[in-house]
Amino acid sequence: MVAFHWSELEGANKDTLSELMRNLEWLESSTDLEGSAIVSKTGLRVASSETADVVADVYSASPATLISLGEKISMGLNQGELQEIVIRGTHGYTIIVVGSKDNNFMLFTNCKKGYKLGYYFHKIRKAFRIMEPLLKKIEKQRK
Repeated sequence: MVAFHWSELEGANKDTLSELMRNLEWLESSTDLEGSAIVSKTGLRVASSETADVVADVYSASPATLISLGEKISMGLNQGELQEIVIRGTHGYTIIVVGSKDNNFMLFTNCKKGYKLGYYFHKIRKAFRIMEPLLKKIEKQRK
């Protein structure tokens, strides 16, 4: 189940948010991914699954800090625009996809099975490409 943080999204169109929710639900229902969340690069949670709500602080400021640092490192080493960050822990992986530099949002998700990473990357990137226009709508609606 996906939850929206309505108080943080004043002015956002509910139809746009509902479509975003359907995309997050599709991503989790078609994979073993869990704890998926859409977070702004400044740390504002837009939408998240129930498992992501359990550790809300981890899903806000921490990814924003990682993205900022990752962008500086990637550009500083002439690697181009940052596209994703993968964190490998002893119990699984955290994958953060950021999209283009003019996108102010990221998709944050977790998985426990490393042998399916290629499949997960494909699904996560596809889901985020579908969600990017919705996120741009939300951004315009908030202004």
